[in-house]
Formats: sequence, C-alpha cells, structure tokens
Amino acid sequence: MQRDFCRGLLGLLFLSVPSVAQNEPDTRVVSFERLNRVYEHLIDDLAPMRIGPAEVMLRSPEHAVTVIRHAATLRPVGDGVFEAGVELEIAGSGRIDAEVAIGSLESRLSQELTVPRQTLHLEGAVTVRRGEEGYWIVAERMPDAVQVRIESELGTQLFTVCRQMALVLVSLDCAAIERAVTLIRAPLPEAGGEYLIGMEDTTEEERRNFDRFLVQGSRR
Repeated sequence: MQRDFCRGLLGLLFLSVPSVAQNEPDTRVVSFERLNRVYEHLIDDLAPMRIGPAEVMLRSPEHAVTVIRHAATLRPVGDGVFEAGVELEIAGSGRIDAEVAIGSLESRLSQELTVPRQTLHLEGAVTVRRGEEGYWIVAERMPDAVQVRIESELGTQLFTVCRQMALVLVSLDCAAIERAVTLIRAPLPEAGGEYLIGMEDTTEEERRNFDRFLVQGSRR
C-alpha cells in the first residue's frame, strides 16, 4: 500500500474532523472534507480465495477509488483510546487480474472493473498523538479486511472456465466462484501500525476543533 493510503484513507476510516455533531455527551460524529477525493493504487494483492478444489488469486494493479462522503463516530473510552465507527461512501474503476488453479489446471484472466457506488461500514479502536506533522493514529483494533462489491466480466469468464473444468472435477461450485469475484475482500493494515494524517489534509478550524476533542477525551 502506498503512503497516500496510510496518510489519507486509513485515517479516514477511523478518524475525521471537524463537522462535529453531538449524539452523546462524549461522542462526536465528524468528517474531513479534504479526504473526500480520489485515491489511486490503494491495494495490489487481494485476499486469496479457496472454494473447494479451486484457488483464486486476485490482483488489481490499476484502480482509482473516489471517497464521496464519510462520517466517523468517535467515543473516548479512557487512556487516550477512542472507539470508532465509520460510514464511508465510495465509487471507482480499474482493472482486476485473476489466476485460477484447479488441481494442475491453471488459467489467467484480466478484465476492466467498476466499483459501483456503495457504503462501507467499519468498526475499530484507535489512539491519537498530535505531532508537528499532523495527527499520528495507532490502530488498536480494526478489521482484517473490508468487503467491496465490484462489477466486471471476470465472474462470467471464471464461470465459463469453471464449467469446462467441472466436466472432470464434479465437486466444483462454479456459482460460488462467480459470486466470490463480485464481493471481494480487500485487506486492511494490521492493528498496531501508526499512520499520519498530515497538516495538508486539515484546516486551522479542523485542528482547533479536533484538538479540543482530544483534550476532552484524554480526561476520561
């Protein structure tokens, strides 16, 4: 993953300012307007899939994802830790490559893809450290992957290849393979990593509001 992802989108997944709305006394719903933008080359290798005797390796070497809107709900739980729930609306396009292995038989396929407009929901926990460069975020708890729905002709191609191989391997579930490349698992960085939201991604008003929120959260 590129540095832009760590600085921008990962921060967006768990931390946003300053459109502050208050639901509970210590809870804020916030967003960063500058993080609503286009991100390129976020992920190369996708999570491999095994369906019966079939193994499918996916890559997306070319893609661009637009963050249309986002909202993060943050709640301090003590010792500088914040529970975080995020709603993220995205859309995009690119290319997806697949390597399919069924026994000794292998196929390589490539297709253009579309990421239809959709909303992702994530939950986790973070700590935040204010520095000269911006806000350093440590992911204390986060999902290992997020499911993203895509549209391409890859599923149809795989289904055709699978049906040919099913003449020999009757245990193949071709419909499941086709579904698996429609709802893909995009891996997220492991918990414990530290990521930066830079000053260039914030405004003075955003920093002022967020610094105030961090001070309030540290008093718990």
